[in-house]
Amino acid sequence: MEPIVIEETPSIVTVKYDSTPYELPEQMREKHEHFWNEQLKINPHFRNGEVFTIQKICRNSEELQITVAKTDYKHYLYTIRHEEKVFPCKVIFTCVAVITKDNYIAFGKMNKHTSTPGRLQFTGGGLDESDLKGELFNLEKSIEKELMEEMGLSINPSYTKSFRPMFVKHGGLNDFWAVVFELNVTFTSNELQVILEKHNMSIIGKGEQPEFAEFLLVALDKESVHSFIQNDLSLKEEYLEPILEKYIDQMT
Repeated sequence: MEPIVIEETPSIVTVKYDSTPYELPEQMREKHEHFWNEQLKINPHFRNGEVFTIQKICRNSEELQITVAKTDYKHYLYTIRHEEKVFPCKVIFTCVAVITKDNYIAFGKMNKHTSTPGRLQFTGGGLDESDLKGELFNLEKSIEKELMEEMGLSINPSYTKSFRPMFVKHGGLNDFWAVVFELNVTFTSNELQVILEKHNMSIIGKGEQPEFAEFLLVALDKESVHSFIQNDLSLKEEYLEPILEKYIDQMT
């Protein structure tokens, strides 16, 4: 496993779509299909939608350019559930650290119907075709969509203090890449918690299941962050603790 690296975003970040069909060997396709059918017996909510896997990475001090091709969700699920990394699905996704005016950072616990039930992570998700403009993905549109779906928040001038790409994450178990945005809001932590809980209740009221079973807010100070890291034994998305540490380092 490669070490997890959290870096400040370069001046230019682009994700480009390569429309050349992505082909897996027949033996791997058969493994994916068998595994997928077994997983559907456990969780029939899974849907085999589109996923984009990284084909090429070009970077320098000023620019990061990532080229992706289309594969599917069963390829992604097989990758994250197996230690073997032959023909892996290597994704890039967006996520967002939501920070309140009293300096709390918000994230959620994944619901039981998801592929990673109980995991703590920021709001975010993979890219899809609706994020494409020509051959480039609109990363801001991608994360704005996830914010609305998972937290009921938009980039609204009435409560948005700032919104920007903050970090790039790479390395870790599958060397997935992430562009981490930061959204600063004018809500207090208590006000935001109420908004998030109301959003989940509205989803449940429609007969659907929210992405997050619950939301957590941690104060961005050294004592609170270290207490959370040491004492909360929940499964965590691999970028979560390094990014919390990064914020604390920036404050010293």
